[in-house]
Amino acid sequence: MTKPFYPLASSTWDKNEYDALQRVIDSGNFTMGQEVKLFESEFATKIGASHAVMFNSGSSANLALIAALKYMQNSPLSDGDSVIVPAVSWSTTYYPIHQLGFTLSFVDIDSRTLNIDINKVRESITKKTKAIFTVNLLGNPSDLITLRKIAEEFNLLLLEDNCESLGATIEGKQAGTFGVGGTYSSFFSHHICTMEGGLVVTDSVALDQTLRSLRAHGWTRDLPADNFVFPKSGDE
Repeated sequence: MTKPFYPLASSTWDKNEYDALQRVIDSGNFTMGQEVKLFESEFATKIGASHAVMFNSGSSANLALIAALKYMQNSPLSDGDSVIVPAVSWSTTYYPIHQLGFTLSFVDIDSRTLNIDINKVRESITKKTKAIFTVNLLGNPSDLITLRKIAEEFNLLLLEDNCESLGATIEGKQAGTFGVGGTYSSFFSHHICTMEGGLVVTDSVALDQTLRSLRAHGWTRDLPADNFVFPKSGDE
């Protein structure tokens, strides 16, 4: 008996995708053009977030989210602060935290769900803990309602790596929208595909503007004159 073969990923593209590629080519604007702006707007609306900022990958989205929280005005994070993470995830959940000068605090998982063990989160909180970066693994969201309550109780940031769980909901609310910011992937092997790509969603105007400035290497030209990054002089 021949065993069935299931590929890790397969393309579902059809004429719609190829037409979209051609629209970008015909526009002459091959990066960060109107198609990206439209995608960000539609993605935010679909997810139920105020803002969505696109990056070149979910990995970059994780890095940008942590960096924006560090460098934004009135930053809630400082060097050496501890960030709680689950013991099971992809490496790019962890790298940005270490790269940006924070301390990883690993918490074991619940073997039934493979997500962070809620019962062990509370006992892992110390005076240095400033954030919980949970991972919604393999389409199965963490207990985000309880995590949000814990974050509120201890005045912590709740962040979500939702790159594997686009479309998952809890009580009608999309995974990735329970905390200050959530990340998504639109890489080839994920739920939706933009070839390469990822996004950060947030309801915070200040975080959204900081993310957009970081994405543009510090530029503020796409931000309003009165913004949370740096005020514009009005002198071109």
